[in-house]
Amino acid sequence: MRKVLLTISLIWMIHAGYCQEPVLEEAIEQLTVKTEAEKNLSDADYSDFIDEISQYLRHPVNINDATEQELKQLQLNDIQANNIKRYIEQYGELTGIYELNLVEGFDSTLIRKLEPYISFKINTEIYKLTLQNLVTRGDHRILTRYQRTLQQQQGYSSSQADSLIPFNPNAKYLGSQDKVLFKYRYTFYNRLSFGITMEKDAGETLVPKSDSLQKGFDFYSLHFFYKGKGLIKNLALGDYHVQFGQGLTIHSSFGFSKNPSATVLNRGVNQVKASTGANESQFLRGVAVTLAPLSLFDLTLFYSSRLVDANALLIDTTSNEILTINSLTETGLHRTPAELANKKSVKQMVYGSNLQTRYKIFRFGATAFRTQLSADINTKALPYNQFDFRGNSLTNFGTDVSLIYHSLVIYSELSGSSNGAKAYLAGVSYQPDALFGLSLLYRNYDKDYQNLFSNAFAESSKNANEKGLYLGMFAILNSTLTFSAYADYYQFDWLKYRVDAPSVGVEYMAQLFFDIPYTDIILRYHFRKKEMNYALANPYIDYPESEAKHNLRLHIVCHPTPLLTFKSRLEFIKTIKPDNQSNTGFLVYQDLIYTPEKKPWLINLRYALFDTDTYDERIYAYESDVLYSFSIPSYYYRGSRFYIMTKYSFNRSIDLWIRYSRSFYSNQNQLGSGLETIDGNVKSEVKVQLLLKL
Repeated sequence: MRKVLLTISLIWMIHAGYCQEPVLEEAIEQLTVKTEAEKNLSDADYSDFIDEISQYLRHPVNINDATEQELKQLQLNDIQANNIKRYIEQYGELTGIYELNLVEGFDSTLIRKLEPYISFKINTEIYKLTLQNLVTRGDHRILTRYQRTLQQQQGYSSSQADSLIPFNPNAKYLGSQDKVLFKYRYTFYNRLSFGITMEKDAGETLVPKSDSLQKGFDFYSLHFFYKGKGLIKNLALGDYHVQFGQGLTIHSSFGFSKNPSATVLNRGVNQVKASTGANESQFLRGVAVTLAPLSLFDLTLFYSSRLVDANALLIDTTSNEILTINSLTETGLHRTPAELANKKSVKQMVYGSNLQTRYKIFRFGATAFRTQLSADINTKALPYNQFDFRGNSLTNFGTDVSLIYHSLVIYSELSGSSNGAKAYLAGVSYQPDALFGLSLLYRNYDKDYQNLFSNAFAESSKNANEKGLYLGMFAILNSTLTFSAYADYYQFDWLKYRVDAPSVGVEYMAQLFFDIPYTDIILRYHFRKKEMNYALANPYIDYPESEAKHNLRLHIVCHPTPLLTFKSRLEFIKTIKPDNQSNTGFLVYQDLIYTPEKKPWLINLRYALFDTDTYDERIYAYESDVLYSFSIPSYYYRGSRFYIMTKYSFNRSIDLWIRYSRSFYSNQNQLGSGLETIDGNVKSEVKVQLLLKL
């Protein structure tokens, strides 16, 4: 049966066709794999990644006046951003989109992607921060979202024996199965923003039956952000993110590492930005300001104080104060008495500064900050985690440097922690023209490097106990064909979770991108080999053995008409265990997007078939979702999945999205585990979102 399905699917896809897949979708797929596997975050909010770029879509940035930070946020690399600045200095302001062809490092494909987000002339009067402009030209947006799994999960079952609840109060969720989000945001072009975000996850209470439980939303977030070009370049109040250098010293949000573009490695965007998403752990709360007293340097000062979730170990019975904790938790879920006991149980204070200087082709930066907790972290010492941070205060410091000279970028960052450990990385990118680029990055992170906010390039989610060398390249071979590839070799000099010895790993990716009229085709091969504990001859002794994964993907997008888009994918995966046993899996799907001309609605749907031998062969695939929401499910076992999403614009001020998805598993009688268990083989979800633009 599988062979028949694959044959039909392949023929179907060859006739269906495809359009270029955004790099952001690919990067989020890979980021989801890492956050689910290593941080247990299965429902992370990635809306911060698209928030600023969507702002540029509504209010294009004047490219003649854009800052280095704004150019990097448009997904330009250091060389392209630097070349624009040099061109304007030599020849004056750019006058139109076609003049970008004269800038080194730009081609027609890149220019076409940039066009919606940039402008060349702007009325400076409407851009000024005057009371009249703020009132008449500001943008108010109110977003509400509701979603729910339609099948009853065990944690919500009314048949759960109430007589057992006093003996096991965590056997049932306290709240309803509904997930609710509310956001209000005001923006004035790209200079001023403030707003509030409120969220209730499924299982949490909104209107509790007991007076002892919190009323209202479980999570609240407020932000105010100002971007200027004088003494104050950035001012953030409330919830915000900071990122400096390569993120090795501090990067308070999610960060991308490897992706199919193969050369986008140097982050180099030193910034303070508002936190507008609904993640309950990936942000700072307080104040941050970037000052530019002279044109040669920027000084950023930041302070954060907030209550965070933690697992308590020792509590003072007299004052009820938590003295020691096992760990900080990042899920943001508060559905049971046990999870509520962890909520906001420890105070976390973070304060520090960053100094950035620029001199001709050089960039220098220095960062130092301190993290203070109101309770000691005292995780049980095991062989693999004995170098993890323990205590209640931690100081981190680092320096970063980069050199940008024509087609060459050299960058590095060296960081340290107060226990004397260090971590560093160094890289080089070379792009002699728009048709060819090379990247190389080496990292070396001590096994005892400790940092609660480090998020640099790495194989693991934690920047410690890792050495590695990454090489990437891309080449535009002709007008229709682009080739990209990378290789990453890494090793862990100490033990890891489920790896009871030093280990090594390797990862390869090679991709061909065909750009032909009305159709784009991506053919990709991905290989990963790393070591994990595995019991062979002796079932009582685990020791690391290599496990290999081969992944082959064919992705096609076609625009037969401006109104219709087909997206298709066929993907195979094969896992080879240390005993040479192999498991396989496949995924095939077909998307259809119909956007009728001069109609206030659109429709987007997918039908997918999948079959994997085990959960280890699961395949992640990005799905279209409502605005500012992301769906990257994993397809595993045997079955099918379908979703349909429609958007209707009642006028310029009101947009409504409705999304329905349904997964069917033909070889399962029960889905999920624990309180998430569903009796049956179907799981479906509905999502409704309303956006008011005032």
